[in-house]
Amino acid sequence: MRRLACTLLFLLAAATPAAATPPAYVGGQVRYWWFSDHNDLRDAIVYWVPGPFHVQLEYWDFVDHATLDQFRPEVGLHLRDRRKSVYTLQWRHERNQERFWAGTDQVVSDHVVARAEVSPIVASDSTLFVVSAGGDYYWTSWNFASATAIRDPREGGLWVFPLRVRLANEANDWVQATLAPASRGTIGWAFDVKQRWLKLGIERNSRYDFTRLDNTILTVGVEFPLSPEP
Repeated sequence: MRRLACTLLFLLAAATPAAATPPAYVGGQVRYWWFSDHNDLRDAIVYWVPGPFHVQLEYWDFVDHATLDQFRPEVGLHLRDRRKSVYTLQWRHERNQERFWAGTDQVVSDHVVARAEVSPIVASDSTLFVVSAGGDYYWTSWNFASATAIRDPREGGLWVFPLRVRLANEANDWVQATLAPASRGTIGWAFDVKQRWLKLGIERNSRYDFTRLDNTILTVGVEFPLSPEP
């Protein structure tokens, strides 16, 4: 962990965010989760992205009051270099653990971005590492297709391979479809749309968060720009 932290700090120090200012925006979402064990979840999220960092506040309210609710604050730092590659450090507090992310999105060419990330999940008695790698192919405005491989060691380990396509216009309104096959014969999917300030989505997960639970999530959100797109 110490070596990883030193490496990421070096990369962040080398980044120069003034070379490519990221868009600034603020938003919120209300999500309802239907779980296969009937312990549904009401999820409220607000987030603020003023530039090269973001702050997010999230509250999980379970229908079954025997399950402890969760307040989940999150902070992330996202710096860009002169090639517009991005270097990210992120933290989120969860009920019984802290989760961290360290990753990068590297601009390989005019159309290709390569991604890699490691995400330690730190509990009082253990530390687990989720790792992922993938790439995006961009064409015409904001359109892209992406593929990612994720390895999560929880619940005996699982591989997930999200495949995503987004079709967008110059105003960055878009529709997005995701298919997420996984090991052990499971599969997930999602469909999302953004029109001006409104965001809608529906998502289906098999073995949610690498447990034995399945769920369906309905999302309604709003998002407003604080500055023009770069």
